Amino acid sequence: MGQHAPVIDEGDASHGISATIGRWAGPIAGAALAWWTHPAGAAHGGLTADGAITLGLLAWMALWWMTQAADLAVTALIPAVLLPILGIVAFKDVAASYADNVIFLFAGGTVIGMALERHGISEHFVHWMLKAAGTRPAFVVGALFMAAASVSAFVSNTATTVLMLPLATGVAAGAVALPDTAPERAARGARNFTAAALLAIAFGSTVGGAATLIGSPPNAIAANYLRAQGVDMDFGAWARFGVPIALAMCPVAILTIVRMLPAEGIALPPRRREDLPPIRPAGWATLAIFVAAVFVWVTSSSWPAGWKPAGLTDGGVAIGAAILLMVLPARDGSRRAIVPWGMTRDLPWGVFILFGGGLAIGDAMQRTGLSQAIGQSLAGLGALPSVAVIGGVVLALAFASEIGSNTALTATAVPILGAMAPALGIPVTTMALATAFGASYAFMLPVGTPPNALVFATGKVPHGAMVRVGLVLDLAGAVVITLMLWILS
Repeated sequence: MGQHAPVIDEGDASHGISATIGRWAGPIAGAALAWWTHPAGAAHGGLTADGAITLGLLAWMALWWMTQAADLAVTALIPAVLLPILGIVAFKDVAASYADNVIFLFAGGTVIGMALERHGISEHFVHWMLKAAGTRPAFVVGALFMAAASVSAFVSNTATTVLMLPLATGVAAGAVALPDTAPERAARGARNFTAAALLAIAFGSTVGGAATLIGSPPNAIAANYLRAQGVDMDFGAWARFGVPIALAMCPVAILTIVRMLPAEGIALPPRRREDLPPIRPAGWATLAIFVAAVFVWVTSSSWPAGWKPAGLTDGGVAIGAAILLMVLPARDGSRRAIVPWGMTRDLPWGVFILFGGGLAIGDAMQRTGLSQAIGQSLAGLGALPSVAVIGGVVLALAFASEIGSNTALTATAVPILGAMAPALGIPVTTMALATAFGASYAFMLPVGTPPNALVFATGKVPHGAMVRVGLVLDLAGAVVITLMLWILS
């Protein structure tokens, strides 16, 4: 899941020159922009008074998110204070944004991911994937990538990377030279294989995290925005786009990694089942609850009339599954639940607040007419081919996400680009999805995603290798996302 027991701060947000500048620049720039576009201001552009103020507030939040002048969640709380005080949106309506159905879906999904990791289900899945791959290095790299992508669709991308790092490094350490292979060639192949295996974990976690609604924070932010626009973006609706895009990206990424980092002249030892601890009763219970939840998420929209309770939502299913996991005993002699309540301290509470803040400012933009004004001001771009506009959005966000938080970037960009979509002749769903996928598909730099940072920190992935392979995948990802959205929309 893209950013883990996701965290959303990627460093200390209270220090540094950019944070200090941003702390003052945010409110000053926001106030100046609000005054400049206000009906009584210097350059009134057709906005209402509330629309001008909302635009200034959006600029303030964007600057704070980009410079990390405050923690991302703290910035996301600004609408809860200022929108009611300024008389733009009533507090009860703003507060509702921080308790959206998708937030509960993400929270419950995170608890399920904790259980899958805690009780070894994820580890067993990875083991089976590696066992099926055999001993050929290229196949093992592919298996690592697919395992990471599959696990990260339901478990945070950071947790997935942490889980798989020891497995990957252990497999790499067992590499042996093929008979009659020059030592230099075998050593080079072993180094390339190690880097390829670690990059497969990091990049697979990124690709898989974008596949499902609970896989990554940008997904939920985009879904929140679409729901506010009247688009029914539930688990199944997201998977209709996310899964095909991930499946299309997987072979592209695997082939790129194994071709650019050829592991020649080495072989790997076979995996042994006895290397893996057995699944305990808590693990089987976790697996059953997980399968049941996914079944309901995927199939409930097609149930016959009367079968689905009117009030059943994806978020309700996720919370129900989480309650079961926190109530049913682990049966390990400790009298603890499958997921003890104390583990909820590791939930990404800041991400939930960030979701709410993004939805609140997006709702205010819609209420005040700011969204429509932004779209009308860019209507001239509608002459460009839709596929070119979508591709440009995806690529721009992918490169921007290399140096900034993909969560904050999505929260800032979705309401703006969503407002532009109608004037450009692009469905708002397509634009919001392009924004989320583009912000998530950052492969090139260690700071691009937490998985990248984790594998780079091992010292076994040369910076140049990550940049070269990641640049190709940034470009390839933009092509895959654009074409798939064009086909599926």
